Amino acid sequence: MMDRRDVLAGFVAGGAAAAGLPGGLADSAMPAPLRAGSQVSLARKVGRMLVLGFLGAQPDGEGPDRIEAHLSEGRIGGVLFLRHNARSRAGAEGLAARFRAASPNAWMAIDQEGGFVQRLSREFGYLAIPRARDVAAGGLDYARELYAAAAAEFSAAGFNMNLAPVADVHMDANAVIGRYDRAYGQDAETIAAFCAAFIDAFEARGAACSIKHFPGHGRSSGDSHDGFVDLTSTWSFEEVEPFARLIEMDRAHLIMGGHLINERLDPSGVPATFSEPMMNGLLRRAMGYRGTLITDDLDMGAIRDHHTRREAVIRSIAAGNDLLLISNSANPDPELPQKIVIWVREAIEAGMLTEARIDEAVARIDALQGHVGMR
Repeated sequence: MMDRRDVLAGFVAGGAAAAGLPGGLADSAMPAPLRAGSQVSLARKVGRMLVLGFLGAQPDGEGPDRIEAHLSEGRIGGVLFLRHNARSRAGAEGLAARFRAASPNAWMAIDQEGGFVQRLSREFGYLAIPRARDVAAGGLDYARELYAAAAAEFSAAGFNMNLAPVADVHMDANAVIGRYDRAYGQDAETIAAFCAAFIDAFEARGAACSIKHFPGHGRSSGDSHDGFVDLTSTWSFEEVEPFARLIEMDRAHLIMGGHLINERLDPSGVPATFSEPMMNGLLRRAMGYRGTLITDDLDMGAIRDHHTRREAVIRSIAAGNDLLLISNSANPDPELPQKIVIWVREAIEAGMLTEARIDEAVARIDALQGHVGMR
């Protein structure tokens, strides 16, 4: 059997065909057909794929009112909470409770890594989760105990999707990962072990964990919040090794791609978010990933400054993403979910997408919800 490192190196050198992948591997990554898919409207299916942000930090207000309406009407499948939505414990938990009452199976998604990236913070009375590097220094037993406590608090607060952990490789000079010690270390075994401890704790409490940022953000020299990050000259295939190990360990059920350009993996120069070769070719076919794919926020500078929302949505779905994060706060559009349905329908009519691609995404979302006990 070909060693995984050889397969990945072959992909980097010349794509999936050059890597000598088994012929049936692509098909094995496809989910079961959507149950009764033809009986579910396209609008409802597209809605399941949307995790939408909003303006507001208290349960009452125009922004939360719109989100509740979107949830009640099935126009979105979840809600994205950013720093500006979590200004107090009562506000964040009240919002989550209101939204879950409108749609009990909706995703309540927030960044709760620890360290610099912890939206439910110590300031509001939550457990202070140390930086990943500090957790790794404490050992796995410490990590398991810490994350079990953090996961219990997370679930009690009303959240069920943690946009974490980070499976990137640490590099001191990195401005967005290394600078804040967000990675567990420099070797795949350590990173995968601590990510697994994190995932086990949160999944035990019914929360999905989004492993990020594929195909690796740790050796980049920029921040995709501000603009495109080009990894072509700094990336090596060892950066996907933590993801590969988590897939082998059956801990990878939700993976987030980054707004990261890597012309060694996709010569077209598009970010991973839009890259079928990276998301389907490398991650699914070469690495055998069968789970759900989620975008990073499509309103981040790397995407917003170069693409319309319509283009970002269609290209993300075409590349293989199943869930779309859209903060909808820099330029709020109260009718964004309805517009996205129109864009998708027009893309299907134009041959840019197929309804089978939408069904595939919904099937993966169903499987993820089933895995964490939401269905």
